[in-house]
Amino acid sequence: MRILVIEDSIRLADTITDALEAESYLVDSVYDGQSGYDNAASDIYDIVILDLMLPKMNGYEVLSRLRKNGHNVPVIILSAKTELEDKILGFTKGADDYVTKPFEIQELLLRIQAVCRRNLNQNSSLLQAGNLLLDLDSCELKNSDTGKSMNISGKELQLLEFFLLNQNQVLKKEQITVKIWGFDSDAEYNNVEVYVSFLRRKFKHLKINVNIRAIRGIGYILEESDD
Repeated sequence: MRILVIEDSIRLADTITDALEAESYLVDSVYDGQSGYDNAASDIYDIVILDLMLPKMNGYEVLSRLRKNGHNVPVIILSAKTELEDKILGFTKGADDYVTKPFEIQELLLRIQAVCRRNLNQNSSLLQAGNLLLDLDSCELKNSDTGKSMNISGKELQLLEFFLLNQNQVLKKEQITVKIWGFDSDAEYNNVEVYVSFLRRKFKHLKINVNIRAIRGIGYILEESDD
């Protein structure tokens, strides 16, 4: 799971990052609202932790723009603003939770887990396109017409989940690379191409009527096949 921390206090951002990484989360930090919005709008994050008093663009505006532009990533506001009116405004703008400073790291971790559980329940652990059915709990890829299935794991599972959550949308190659391998990864640039080919072979074996089509010079799109 990849988390974005938008916090102008570098010391606090580092403390949060260290705690999250100790729990095996992948974490990126930015220190102003404009960079926060640009990163969050990339749709590569599973959750965003958002301060309100930020330079360049305040947290309310970051959140409002994300929701206005159709970005549904879960957002936890983390702010020194403790008044009820501030919390009401945060939730009105589209926050999923609101944590006030000072706070305990353990509380933040529990809030993250709770928001993730709610989001998972809303999205379901079953993802489908055409006759392709992916069970995230059992890591099983299945043809819903024939019942034929196989297990997949690791990067293939993560990649297919990302495609299914964004089916019929063009995903840039760079966007996929960052989502699956991370900003700081030294993964080879052709990794996406390699893992897409792995998935295509599995689709062919199971007679899946879904295709991962390459968009030359841009990336890929998962869509139902015309066959």
